[in-house]
Amino acid sequence: FGSSRSTQAFPGCSSEIVTMSQTKFVGVLSGANKFGRWIPEPEIRARAVAGAANLDFSQALFIHPEITIHATAFWGGVHLIVPPNVVVEQNGRAIMGGFGNSGGLYHSSSGAMPETMGNTQITIKVRGTAVMGSVSAMVNRRATPARLMTLEEAQLEMQQPAVPSTTQEDMRQQILGEVFAAAPILQHLNLPGATNQAAPSALPQQVVQGIPVPEK
Repeated sequence: FGSSRSTQAFPGCSSEIVTMSQTKFVGVLSGANKFGRWIPEPEIRARAVAGAANLDFSQALFIHPEITIHATAFWGGVHLIVPPNVVVEQNGRAIMGGFGNSGGLYHSSSGAMPETMGNTQITIKVRGTAVMGSVSAMVNRRATPARLMTLEEAQLEMQQPAVPSTTQEDMRQQILGEVFAAAPILQHLNLPGATNQAAPSALPQQVVQGIPVPEK
């Protein structure tokens, strides 16, 4: 794992405030997770080899208007979760895998996720390759919208008691809501399985598998 160290003193503080920011997340035959409150660096590398790298920005404190994530997935997955008010631009390719919202034998993806497009000061750019794996991003619509802040504001916020991460439950409820919202449409179209109300209970558990769970 890589990290960068920054030291800054603030008026009225009896000591220097020191932060350690991780810039590399590597999951090899395991998982590399980042969740909760943290300050993302402008350049982040995420790699998953027969494993997973999960980066949750739901409670992140953004001090950089642009963050670039260099993602590589081989027989694994790199998964991003972002709060509202963040634009996600995806530019990469997939070989027998998925990058962005689609994939296939060979697929390239570029441009912003439609769900994240809008007026915002924060952009996350995802660059990389997925080989028999996936690189994906989802919006946690239940999270507090992100805002750009100064380093001083972020440092002071980091001194406050941390709020437990609720991302796993947020995403579970979000996916459940989407599934049940689509059920009446499927029934109207008379598609196979449209009346099966038991199916959604298994789907969210599979989809949210891999989302970082805070340690108790």
